[in-house]
Amino acid sequence: MYYTRVVQLLATAGLVSAQWGGGGWDFGGFGGNTGGWDMGGFGGNTGGWDMGGNTGGNTFTEVDNTPVNREKQTPTQFFDSNGAYFGPDCDSTNYGGAYYTGDYTSPFKTYLGKSEEEIQKKLDQLWSHYFKGDNNSKVFYDTGNEGYILDVNNNDVRSEGMSYGMMIAVQTDHKTEFDKLWNWAKNHMWHKGGGWDGYFAWKRGSNGQGGDDNCAPDGEMYFMMSLLFAGNRWGGSYNEDAQYILNRMWNNSQHKLFNPSYNVITFQPQGNENNFSDPSYDLPAFVDLFSRWSTSNQDRWKAAASATRDHLYKSSNPSSGLFSDYNNFDGTPHSVSYNSNASKYMYDAMRCAMNFGMDYYLFGVDAKRQTEMAKRLINFFEKDGYSHARFNWDGSGGSEQYTLGETGANAVACYALMGDTSYDNAIKKNLKMAWDASLMTGQYRYYDGLVHYLAMLHLTGSFKIWKPAPKNVGTKTLNTNVINGVTYKAGDVIDYWEDCKLYKATIAGGSGGATTNPGTGATTNPGTTTNPGTGAQSGQSSARCSAKIRVQGYPCCKAGCTVVYTDADGDWGVENDQWCGCASGSGNKTCVGAQGYPCCQSANIIYYTDADGDWSVENDDWCVIRK
Repeated sequence: MYYTRVVQLLATAGLVSAQWGGGGWDFGGFGGNTGGWDMGGFGGNTGGWDMGGNTGGNTFTEVDNTPVNREKQTPTQFFDSNGAYFGPDCDSTNYGGAYYTGDYTSPFKTYLGKSEEEIQKKLDQLWSHYFKGDNNSKVFYDTGNEGYILDVNNNDVRSEGMSYGMMIAVQTDHKTEFDKLWNWAKNHMWHKGGGWDGYFAWKRGSNGQGGDDNCAPDGEMYFMMSLLFAGNRWGGSYNEDAQYILNRMWNNSQHKLFNPSYNVITFQPQGNENNFSDPSYDLPAFVDLFSRWSTSNQDRWKAAASATRDHLYKSSNPSSGLFSDYNNFDGTPHSVSYNSNASKYMYDAMRCAMNFGMDYYLFGVDAKRQTEMAKRLINFFEKDGYSHARFNWDGSGGSEQYTLGETGANAVACYALMGDTSYDNAIKKNLKMAWDASLMTGQYRYYDGLVHYLAMLHLTGSFKIWKPAPKNVGTKTLNTNVINGVTYKAGDVIDYWEDCKLYKATIAGGSGGATTNPGTGATTNPGTTTNPGTGAQSGQSSARCSAKIRVQGYPCCKAGCTVVYTDADGDWGVENDQWCGCASGSGNKTCVGAQGYPCCQSANIIYYTDADGDWSVENDDWCVIRK
């Protein structure tokens, strides 16, 4: 089916006029010194954004290193208060992830019933604890114009922690702390020139001295991604810095972050360490975005995105679902003389669950295999009772107590199980453990604490893909006032996503009972002969009132509901003028059509079949046959 998402911009037309400035959104470009992002290729065969264009614009500029001053506005579903965009987008083939839908609904809301207020309170608690707490809780240390994340146990500063801190700061809109961290990393870790040009020293003392000039690739990955997000969210010179690093990861003559023969990230890009990997460095969602936004080596990044997904899948033990800390490019464990635990599921490996869970809900490109991985992993920990933390790759030899980091990472893996109702209890259990967990204090709070913090950003719907802003926004008038279960007033202006294009849509009115199908819009002109639903988003399907319905923000209907619409997500009813999901086998079905087309009255010749049903033609227009 066609995919539509809408959001009310402001409650009053006067404020809407001020926000839109009369002439529509003008977001300018994001080129910096590179001349603007050339994003025209995103649309594929289905249209999509035209994100190329000139720098400047009335609202966004990035022609120098001066931070962009954006007028504050009321946040909407797809834009934050700075006007930064995290909404839908299109490729030639579209999937079910948030990149394509703009939907970041928190499973804490849909599975545990947590309110927006409770979720925000949890986020505030995490920030206050790890960034503003006392010396027994915080890991962020402010030194004026700079700041660093301290590995408390080892009493040093690591690229891993610095880049994690920057990702947390950009996702929670803490620009001041982000800049302090980036200043510290630039001044004390970042190599600009020399053999390690573009890379980061993986360890320094808290005074910025000493340590080790060599890199740890997870740091490079999070540095690049957080800088790209910061550039898209805040403007400034972050994109320019990110592009420098992205370029050197392939073009440094002495060090390649990804093994060029396998396109898989290395344990360390030098010597023998170039010939094996650490699967917890596999971040397919990040590499996918690099392949879209890097201004260099795009073919390399594209190949690496596919290879990264393959490697992460191969790294999952076919029985236990566990990963080893170090492994070969074929996914089997790799042993080294300097780490006796390298071939086991240890400290690094627990992050793999978060990595594939993240990729599942952000993109969904590899959803089938990632669901397979999640089932193996969660089945294993269910049998273990979430008791142990360290294992052999095959799951034997369990030791140590289940950790806070694992609690968060495994809960993110559960994204890949949502929609399979047989896993609902396990999903709720993992979510509840992540939500209820006590935040860490003391000597070992740095690593597990930050992994859990990152996981909580994913689980609260707060980890978003901050994108280059859409330049061309269309206008449209809608003759219905109930869309996606939300009732609007005549004159309201909303964002309307249809046919891979974002519109400024004005509600013209219409009957209060005129309900647009959830998640859809009528996108083909009457009388056309194209198949209904062509170009539709190929998101992951689920049945009945499962998590796939609830995760869209819709509740389940009461028992015995009347089914008025059916799609790949299941049976839908309407209660209190709001869409809801009907349980399997409940109620009677009343045909109301699909995608804006009516039900057939008498036609019964099937010309086309898709997830919405069987289609025929009546009165020179498409109609859907309901049984």
